Amino acid sequence: MTDDTAQTPAAADPRDPLDPPRAAALLGYAGAIPFITAAVIVFFLYPRDEAQTVLAIQIGYGAVILSFLGGIRWALAMLFPEDEALLKKLALSTLPALTGWVALIVPPAWGLPLLIAAFWAQASSDVAATKRNQAPRWYGGYRVRITILVVAALLVSAAGMLLRS
Repeated sequence: MTDDTAQTPAAADPRDPLDPPRAAALLGYAGAIPFITAAVIVFFLYPRDEAQTVLAIQIGYGAVILSFLGGIRWALAMLFPEDEALLKKLALSTLPALTGWVALIVPPAWGLPLLIAAFWAQASSDVAATKRNQAPRWYGGYRVRITILVVAALLVSAAGMLLRS
C-alpha cells in the first residue's frame, strides 16, 4: 500500500505562495472570460435559440478546460516518475476529461451541475496537491480564485435556464 498523504519534496520556489507567475495569472483569468460572457448571454436571452447555442458552447468550453486541468495534473505527476502512486495519480488526472465528456452528452440541465461539481472537485484536488508539495505553492489558491469565477458564471447560466424555462 502506498501512503497518498506523503509529501513529495518541494522544488525551490522563491515566489510568495499567493503569487502565480504573471503570465499564468493573465492567461488563467482571461480563460474565465468565455464562461462569463456566455453566462450573461444565457441569463438574458434563454430560451432563445441563440442562447441555447451559447449554452452548448459554454458547456463545450468547460469540458475543454477540465481536460486541460487534468493534463496539468498529469504533467505534475510525471515530474516524479518514481512515485509509487504514479499510476493512481495518472488515472485520476483523466477524470476531469471524462467528466467533461459526459457533460457534453447529457442535457444542459445536467451538464451545468456536473461541470460545477467537477470544477470544485478539481480545485479541491489542486489545493490538496499544493499542500502535499506536488504542485507549486501558489497553484492551489490561484486555482480556487479562478474556479470561483468559473462556477459563478456556470451558476448564472443555470439561473437563466431556471428562471426562463
